[in-house]
Amino acid sequence: MSAVTQHCGSARVIVTCGTGGVGKTSCAAALGLVAARSGRRVVVVTIDPARRLGDAIGIGGGFADEPVRVDVEATGELWVSMLDVRATFDELITSTAPSPAQAAGVLANPFYRGLSQSLSGTRDYMAAARLWALSRDPRFDLVVVDTPPTRNALDFLESPERLARFLSHPLVRILVAQGRGGARIAGATARPVLAAIGKVVGTDALAGVVTFLQSLSGMEEAFRRRALDVSALLRGEDTVFALVVSPTVDSISGAETLARELSRLDVQLGLVIENRVPPWFGTGTEALFPDMAAEHRSAVDVLTGFAEVCRALHPRAERARAHEAAEDIHDIPGISALADELAS
Repeated sequence: MSAVTQHCGSARVIVTCGTGGVGKTSCAAALGLVAARSGRRVVVVTIDPARRLGDAIGIGGGFADEPVRVDVEATGELWVSMLDVRATFDELITSTAPSPAQAAGVLANPFYRGLSQSLSGTRDYMAAARLWALSRDPRFDLVVVDTPPTRNALDFLESPERLARFLSHPLVRILVAQGRGGARIAGATARPVLAAIGKVVGTDALAGVVTFLQSLSGMEEAFRRRALDVSALLRGEDTVFALVVSPTVDSISGAETLARELSRLDVQLGLVIENRVPPWFGTGTEALFPDMAAEHRSAVDVLTGFAEVCRALHPRAERARAHEAAEDIHDIPGISALADELAS
């Protein structure tokens, strides 16, 4: 059994990561198809705002936050979903609010409406929250996550801990306490700090933040617990990180950086997918196509060098390889061919 088949048959979550232009989205879809062929019910969710997943499987923008089933030849099921930051944030507020009235108050808050549409920070945590929700959805046995290019993938991984630290900050606790009737004590304690912050961001903006935090009264602990649950899920034994790399200088450099950063964060790679490798037609045709043979050997040497670096950082990581396709993958037959090669 190949490493890809084994991981796709046993993991609860597979997170694909890598630099741009390595075919990461296509590989995520192919991993989902490999798992579906083994009888599993799989959802591939993209948190990359570039929306490449729809193009890779040939349905364009015909899907959104709610998973959509894709018609494939498999004993299992393949579904796809695209992160909707606002919808995920709204659901998180609704599910954690002590009462419908408080949830409605938060959702109507002007600062919340702006925050829920931000692409910085909020998207990263909502992506993690969406993964957590899908991992608990009884419709699915496996969640495959298609992350944005390199740096953003780390932001996604670190966002739950950042949120938990933020919600545990003494000043945040003081501000939230005002929403529970602690305004006199909290106000006296926080006033000097808030005055200093107001000089930097402006009093209007600061007032919006304070009002928003106060509206979270009774919800902050649920938010913090959810963040820690997501962090535990990402580092759990049932989660596999798959690094997609191609034999180019930029890709190898970015992959080495990501491999080191994952090691620093105590996250172990389970799979390295060497994608878009120039094809090899055997020694019998080497004399006829010397340039192609040389390109293939060069690519293998580069990938072997990266594998040695990666092995030192992630000794349990296994390798899989797929050759460069004749054209860009833009439909299920293309994904199917890639799945065949990865699983072989």
